[in-house]
Amino acid sequence: MTEAIELADQAWRLRAKAIRERVSGAQALRLRSKCVRLLEQATEIAKSGRDDYGLAYALNKLAHLCSDLEGRATAIELLRESADAARRARSGLLEGEALRHWADHLRHENKLDEAEPLYWRALRSLKSDPKTSPLSLGNAYRPIAILYAALGDAAKAISYWDEARRLYDDAGIAAGIEECDANLSKLRSQIDSD
Repeated sequence: MTEAIELADQAWRLRAKAIRERVSGAQALRLRSKCVRLLEQATEIAKSGRDDYGLAYALNKLAHLCSDLEGRATAIELLRESADAARRARSGLLEGEALRHWADHLRHENKLDEAEPLYWRALRSLKSDPKTSPLSLGNAYRPIAILYAALGDAAKAISYWDEARRLYDDAGIAAGIEECDANLSKLRSQIDSD
C-alpha cells in the first residue's frame, strides 16, 4: 500500500468515525477539515511520486468530501482528474467509480444527456477490471435505472433495476435488493396502469 493510499484511508476512517458517532458542530468542522488536509496531502504525495493509482484513489475520496463542503463543481473537477489518473494507472475499477460519481453529480443537476454517456463509460470500465465486485457493478446499474426512469423509459429502467437486483443478490446486500424490488414494483404498476 502506498503512502498516498494510507493517508486517504486514514482520512476515510476519520470521516466514518465522525458519521458513526454523529459528530456535529465545531467538532464536525474540525474533523472535516482534517480529512480534507489528509486527502490533499495524499494527492500531493501521489503526484510527486507519480503514483497514478494512489492519486485516483485519493482524488475520488476528496471529491466526496468537497461535494459536501464546496459543491458539485469542485467535486466534478476532482472526479474528472481521478478518472484520468485511474486510466493512466490502468484501473478500470477506480476509473469506473470516478466516472459513476461524476455522472451522479450531473444527474442531480438534471443534466441527464451529459450523465448518460458517463454512466455507460463507467460500466465499461468497471466490467474491464477483474477486481470489480458484484456490489460495484450493482452500484453502477442502479443509477442507470434511475436515469432511465427519469427519462420516462420504464422498460429500460426495469431492465437495469433487474440487473442491479441480481448483482445485489450476488453480493448479499439486502438494502440494495429491497430498493430494487420497490422500484421494480412501482415501474411495473406504472406500465400496467398506462
